[in-house]
Amino acid sequence: MSGAGVEIERKYLLPGPPPAAVLESATAYEIEQTYLTAATGARRVRRRVGADGERFWLTEKHAISGIARTEDERELSADEYRSLLQEADPRSGTVRKTRHVIGHGEQEIELDIFEAPPGLVLLEVELGSEDEAVDLPAWAAGAVDVSEDGAYTNVEIARRLGPAAKG
Repeated sequence: MSGAGVEIERKYLLPGPPPAAVLESATAYEIEQTYLTAATGARRVRRRVGADGERFWLTEKHAISGIARTEDERELSADEYRSLLQEADPRSGTVRKTRHVIGHGEQEIELDIFEAPPGLVLLEVELGSEDEAVDLPAWAAGAVDVSEDGAYTNVEIARRLGPAAKG
C-alpha cells in the first residue's frame, strides 16, 4: 500500500461533546469505518463525507509499542470500497462518527463524536514522538487519557457493536 508510516497518537475520553462554538469552528466529516478480516493487526475501510466530497480509504495498522503503530493507507475508488466491504469481519459492526478537526496551537485535534456507539466522545492528537507534550484546550476539562487502553481502539469499539450494527 502507499502512505506507509508510523502513527503516534494520544487518545482521550471526554465526558461529553464540547460547546457548540468549538464544533462550529471545526472542519467536520461524517465517517463510517468497517473492519475487515485480517490475519494480524487491524484492517479497515473508511467512507468519509465532507466538504471535499465522498472519499474512501483502506488502512492497515499494526502495534509497534506504547502509542505507536505502523499505518499503511491508500485511497480507494467507490467500487473498490464496495468490493472490500464483502470482507467485513463478521464479529464487528460499523463504527459511525462525526470527526471534527480543530487546530490547537501547534497541534491538530481530531474530535470524534460517535453515532454508533452512541454517546462516546474521543479526542485524538497525532504526535511527532511518544514523549511530545499534549496541551489540551480548556473545553476538554475532565478528559481521561485512554491512549494505551485497548478498549478505546476503533477495532475494539467495532467488535463491541457486534454484527447487528452493520451499515
